[in-house]
This record gives sequence, C-alpha cells and structure tokens, in this order.
Amino acid sequence: MERILCIAECCCDMIFAGLPRIPELGEEVYGDSFVMKPGGGANTPMNLGRMGAPTTFLTRIGDDDMGRMILGALSDAGVEVKGQLLRPGSRTAVSAVLSTREDRCFASFGGCGDTPFDPGDLEAEIRRADVVHTYLGYCFQYPIPELCEKYGKRLSLDTSWCDTENPQRARDILCRCDYLKVNEVEAMRLTRCGDAEQALSALAALVKKAVVVTLGSKGSMGMPGREGTGGELLRIPCVSCGEFRDACGAGDCYSAGMLFGISAGKNLENCMISGAHLAGQSVTWYGGNDGTLNCTKIMNAFRS
Repeated sequence: MERILCIAECCCDMIFAGLPRIPELGEEVYGDSFVMKPGGGANTPMNLGRMGAPTTFLTRIGDDDMGRMILGALSDAGVEVKGQLLRPGSRTAVSAVLSTREDRCFASFGGCGDTPFDPGDLEAEIRRADVVHTYLGYCFQYPIPELCEKYGKRLSLDTSWCDTENPQRARDILCRCDYLKVNEVEAMRLTRCGDAEQALSALAALVKKAVVVTLGSKGSMGMPGREGTGGELLRIPCVSCGEFRDACGAGDCYSAGMLFGISAGKNLENCMISGAHLAGQSVTWYGGNDGTLNCTKIMNAFRS
C-alpha cells in the first residue's frame, strides 16, 4: 500500500453521549455514557493506522496529560506521529461534545503553543509520502498544494467546516487537488449551486481525479474529476453496521475509508464503498475512532 500523510491539528474529545437533549442555560442533563478520545484531525490517521495503511500524522500535541493520552493512542494505532509534540508551555486543544441521537454540539478550546507545522518538517514529510490528506483551510496557510506539485504527490482534501471570503482562492486550490470529499452543505457552499448534484458536477470540473459528496443517511455520490475517464455519476447507499450511537467524526471516517482504497489502488466506486462501510461502523461508536476497528470488514467490502 502507498504511504499516506495526514496534516491537521488534533484535539482531545470529551464526549457526553446519549443525552436526551442539549441542555439549556442553567440546566443539567445526564447522558448514558462518557468517553475521552483523540479527535479532530486525529480521526482519519488513527483509522488508517488501525486498518494497516502506512500512515504519518503531522500535527501539534500539547505538553499536558491529554496530549500524552493522544500521542499514546496514535502510536498504539500504528501511526507515525511527527510535528510539534509535547513542547514545554504548549496545551492541547479540547472539545466537549454534547451528543444526542439527532445531532451534537461542541464547546472547544483551540490549544496554544508553537505553530503547528515547522516548514522544514512539512516539506520533508510531503516528500516522503505518496498521498497527502489535509483540510482546505490549511492550504490557505501553508504551501501544501505547491509542495505536492513540486514532488509529484497526490493531494486529498476535506473542508472540515472551512469557509472563506475569497472563493477564487478556494477555486485555485481545488484545481490543484486530486481528490475532494465534502458533505452536501459544503459542496453547495463552495459552488453556490442550488442542489448537491449540481455542486458535484461543478466540483468535478475543477478537481483532477475524483470528487465525493456525502449525504448522511442518503449515502454518497461521486464523479471522476477533469482528468478522469467519463463523467458518470456514482451513488453508494448508506451502510448500516449496528445500532446508531453517535455521528461525531463520521465524515473523517469516510475519508479514512476512501483513502484506504486509494492507497490500495482501488477505483472510485470501491473507494466510496470503503468510505461508506467505515462511516457506517463509526456511528456505532462514541467518537470518530475506536480500538475495535480492523481492516477485515473494509477489505471484504471491496468489489472485485
């Protein structure tokens, strides 16, 4: 399999799960479970590592108990961790996740310390990778598309709720990426199209190899990019893997499944099937990763 580099900041997710509703001001509501896990940008590399894909994670982890928990969990998942790690005075980002069966909300602290990525580390790790996965917002801050082009690496992007007042700049970045995974709302926001299918077509005209739009319980749809052969629309249904618990991190899990397929040389349909199966598993967990994951179900999901 090809080596994947994930570039993102991560956080410690403190998940208050199974709440009957989100509490109002002055109110206390009890859930049926509490878990603390690595979250944010850690979800995708952790799932890739647990499935056996060679994965490096370039990130920032604070010098505190939560940072040491995250670093240990990433290492246990088989992920090679690089970047600004446990630097004195730095603090780990934290999100309190209030999760109901309908949706969730967050109260977050962004962490503090050094800049997330040393420029020399960024270039060195991109040079080592085959596929680079990050979020659109980081491409506004760091020369990730330029370095991928310099060293002939394929670039995979997600948006992660990124918004920009400069749509032309976003368009320029999308034209330089190979794979794009967005949800329905993000796709329409990026293109200003009135529905997800129109947005998918518009994005496929920009991105090089493939675009996937996730649709929640309606599954996902994808289309080859401007360098692909044919513009056929693919639709993959949502996959049910058990009792629904929590949707937190499901989008990052879909990305991990899709990247697992890409690194294994699978076609777009198989990459989408892999993403759908991993997202389907993820909603049976609390949080965006789980120690029970292995590659068996994902490998069995591929069509011959």
